[in-house]
Amino acid sequence: MAAKIPDRQVIDPRLIAATRDLELVARKLVAGVLPGMHASRQPGLAREFSQYRAYQPGDDPRHLDWKLYARSDRYFLRESEIETTVTIRLLLDATESMQHADTAGPGAGLRKFDLARVVAAAFAWIAQAQGDPIGLHAVSKGGVVSMPPGQHRQLFERIVSTLERLEPAGTWPADPRSIAGVFAAGARTIGGADATREITIVLTDGHEHADEIRAALAPLRSRRHEILLLHFLGRDEIDFPFHGPIRFEEYETGAVLETDADAARAAFLADQDRHIREWRRAFEGERFHYLRLRTDEPLDRALRGYLLQRRRR
Repeated sequence: MAAKIPDRQVIDPRLIAATRDLELVARKLVAGVLPGMHASRQPGLAREFSQYRAYQPGDDPRHLDWKLYARSDRYFLRESEIETTVTIRLLLDATESMQHADTAGPGAGLRKFDLARVVAAAFAWIAQAQGDPIGLHAVSKGGVVSMPPGQHRQLFERIVSTLERLEPAGTWPADPRSIAGVFAAGARTIGGADATREITIVLTDGHEHADEIRAALAPLRSRRHEILLLHFLGRDEIDFPFHGPIRFEEYETGAVLETDADAARAAFLADQDRHIREWRRAFEGERFHYLRLRTDEPLDRALRGYLLQRRRR
């Protein structure tokens, strides 16, 4: 029997910043998120058995629940057992803006990118433990570093190694078709009419100049394609804890703005709130999930909430 994992913070930003062993940190994060470390038989990031379904002509009889048949004299299939493996793709924002780090608080000096690649490695670990194909597409320097989905342990190790070497630089590609192209490679239809073909986990700060991120994600919202958008935001962006004269420099363009922080606070926070609402509104709908991750809060708290919600579906 797996030991019960206490509902508490198991990993904090300082631990992430202090180690270079990304797989170790990812495993610690997973240990605090999942109720045990055993590999699940269910595909698609820790889903559990949901319901029975009456047998229909054409169903594979190997998935019949014979114990239930003995009690009811009727044929039923367990829904979780007839689902096929779901492909997991990680779309990681490795552009210059992910260099952002808070100036104070628990996450001071910790870049958004440091957190994002830990979360990416954690999801990769869950996928490979469950036998789900996992792939990585990192957007950096106007292009995409792509590792098509696969199921072998060596691919997981390559993904972790790539995440460890990556450094945020450049911008998103101006042409969204460059991202759509790498997703089209190896795409395949899996399962029945209501199955989810793929799950794409997008890890980004949402920083864009002309809706290039939203344009890149739009083609992914096809039928049976699920998207989880992890939106990384810093304490500085949410609380704006600045006072007096201040100088801002935009990472990706070098544009400079000098202003008085106290006078600009209300307008900045209103603009930030609008930005977040626009992101949610742009993609709300079936098979889309939005999760905000603050750089100054424990990662396991937000991820646990998402995975528990997913188990209930």
